[in-house]
Amino acid sequence: MLNEAVVSGEPHVKLSVYNVPDLARPTFKDATSHDFKPTKVGESFGPSWSTHWFKVALTIPKELLKKELLELHWDGNNEALVWSEDGNPLQGLTGGGERVEWIIPDSFRDGKEHIVYVEMACNGMFGNAPGGDSIQPPDPNRYFRLGKADIVAVNVQARALRLDIWVIGDAAKEFPEDSWEQHKALQVATSIIDAFEAGSQDSIVKGRKIAQEYLGENVDSAKVYETGTEPLVYGIGNCHIDTCWLWPWAETKRKVARSWTSQCNLLDAYPEHRFTCSQAQQFKWLKEFYPYVFDRVKEHIKKGNFQTVGGSWVEHDTNMPSGESLARQFLYGQRFFESNFGERCKTFWLPDTFGYSAQLPQLCRQSGMKRFFTQKLSWNNINKFPHTTFNWVSLDGSQVICHMCPSETYTAEANFGDLRKSVTQHKSMDQDATSLLVFGKGDGGGGPTWEHLEKLRRCRGLSDKVGALPRVHMGQSVEDFYDRLEDRIGKGLDLVTWYGELYFELHRGTYTTQANNKRNNRRAEFLLRDIELLATAATLKNSKYKYPKEDIDDMWEATLLCQFHDCLPGSSIEMCYDDSDEVSLIYPPTCNILTKLVALRQGLQDWLQTVKRSSQSPWP
Repeated sequence: MLNEAVVSGEPHVKLSVYNVPDLARPTFKDATSHDFKPTKVGESFGPSWSTHWFKVALTIPKELLKKELLELHWDGNNEALVWSEDGNPLQGLTGGGERVEWIIPDSFRDGKEHIVYVEMACNGMFGNAPGGDSIQPPDPNRYFRLGKADIVAVNVQARALRLDIWVIGDAAKEFPEDSWEQHKALQVATSIIDAFEAGSQDSIVKGRKIAQEYLGENVDSAKVYETGTEPLVYGIGNCHIDTCWLWPWAETKRKVARSWTSQCNLLDAYPEHRFTCSQAQQFKWLKEFYPYVFDRVKEHIKKGNFQTVGGSWVEHDTNMPSGESLARQFLYGQRFFESNFGERCKTFWLPDTFGYSAQLPQLCRQSGMKRFFTQKLSWNNINKFPHTTFNWVSLDGSQVICHMCPSETYTAEANFGDLRKSVTQHKSMDQDATSLLVFGKGDGGGGPTWEHLEKLRRCRGLSDKVGALPRVHMGQSVEDFYDRLEDRIGKGLDLVTWYGELYFELHRGTYTTQANNKRNNRRAEFLLRDIELLATAATLKNSKYKYPKEDIDDMWEATLLCQFHDCLPGSSIEMCYDDSDEVSLIYPPTCNILTKLVALRQGLQDWLQTVKRSSQSPWP
């Protein structure tokens, strides 16, 4: 009864496909210029990393034209992106039963045929690891069966009741057995079950009415957050996309488009939703390859519900890059955010790197950030890190406010249990009991789903109606959370202080694995230092010489990209190191720069000797 009707196959769903050769990832314009051949549900597509474009012709049956909610359910058990007929991304799909729906627009409810395209990527959210074991090399011959391509009339009340009973059931399982709250949850759940009659829509409506006894009356809208009661947990949607890990950079570019398209749709549908994202490199890719999505993101940033954080080029390793590279991560990141969105980031966001250099607070403060968010230290396998919210001080005395979400994940499922952990695992309750709940599908992208947002509405309703569950609030930003902390500190709150390195006690071998990649990084750092020095000297000595800023920026951005926290430490698949090796081949712009500098060598040699004699630097 979750669906009022399901329609598949011709004449209402006609499928044809263009199988892209040679593992290429063509643009929309290129892909749709080819011939498409008929296909059907049940056929398999592959191999791993290949791309297949589907032309989907939809005709809504007359009997469904006035249904409340119509969706296209597409499940190829892999990632995909729905495109409009004129070439705009519409919805990211995850596959395997998760995020398989695209809401069919009202303009399709005219009985006529309408075209959309689906770009199928032959990889799952976590690449192509055999049997889901990410330690193993990816399976190069994986095929994916198209399991579903349906027009679905959703039973909106039945879908809502499923979520009602989900949250009430969690309360019955997780509240103490001798508590009034658990007894009431069992009683309400049993009453809903007793009221249900298969095939009866009235019984579903009755079940929802019963659920209000436990969840309150406002869980179907953002009004549930307007009770004025004081929350402890602040929900923030996040989509941590590893810039490379179990997939190459080329796939990351598509993951960004899929994920952020989905989030823009949710931001339109759920006024309380706030989504935060870091990594300037990913924004730049979006701007270059998916300008329509970038414009949507930019509009939501202006509205304040799509929020930029991080301030760095990528979520980078902090142990192996040189000090100059760490400074450039912030320089290039903050420059991009300010030039494209009008302001710099205020919070350094680094949830998933393998340890934290003692110099980071100093670099953060010099980059205009005095807040820091992470989570990874909760994975320590020897010593449990003792704090949730604290001051972190670097070797020079620079200080930032640090928060680590007590739910101990940056990919929370927004469950009842995640909210309970936000209190039961909070290590700074005697100083400040509030926390962030960072939720949404991550690592491989995707971000929050509509189910996450619906569950949080019900959890908030439960907290206000029954109590005992930490009260969650939606609709505020990461900066709002830290603003409150700073306000309390200004009024006398004395947080504990941690001095020096935040050492991560789990991932090992990150200083030695993929040694060639590490050598390339260090060579690039030395090369960039030399080129900048020589180019600066040439600019000062020769008025006709133009400093090659664009080329040097390109070289720095490539180097910073390779310092991503799964690339430089060595935790990615081989394909990623093929990518980084290609970038590290002394970069094409280098030859042009050096050729011009060689022509000026005599004047530069004289100038450099003068600098060397007067310099106190240990550099030669």
